[in-house]
Amino acid sequence: MSSPRTRKHTATATSGHTLDGPIPGLVHHCFGCSQENRTGLHLRFQDTPENGGVASEFRVARRFEGPPGHVHGGIIATILDEAMGKVNRRKGIVALTRHMSIEYLRPVPLSTLLRAVGWSVKEEGRKHYHTGEIRALDGTVLARAKGVFIAVDSAELFEKYKQRLTFSAANR
Repeated sequence: MSSPRTRKHTATATSGHTLDGPIPGLVHHCFGCSQENRTGLHLRFQDTPENGGVASEFRVARRFEGPPGHVHGGIIATILDEAMGKVNRRKGIVALTRHMSIEYLRPVPLSTLLRAVGWSVKEEGRKHYHTGEIRALDGTVLARAKGVFIAVDSAELFEKYKQRLTFSAANR
């Protein structure tokens, strides 16, 4: 089982991260969590044993500014999507976002250590319902989301991706 502590992480870390899946060593470039995407958020999530969810501590760089001194709403949505999406990985499934609703409760400050959390609410067949929050370290909830994720066959999904890579490389 993973450590109950969350890993502190800033948007400037540079370690590599590979996608766990049917293509060993496939490096992904997810804007939210890949360390390979130099313009991304570089979020890292850890398991949280208290609720079966995930958590990440992070700071958002100024390049993601919306209102002066605060995080852009689209970036807030991305962080919440990542928090809920990582719950799927913890459950050992690949599931894609079907629907997400967001409550922007308070302005989210830039360059401040924050915490994103996500946890499962229920499952109905291939549908997985999750909740995510961005919190100040004092526990104040700044933004909250609810999402529906649809489980997919990861081998089929990544095989299509692999075929596109092969086709693209052959046509250069």
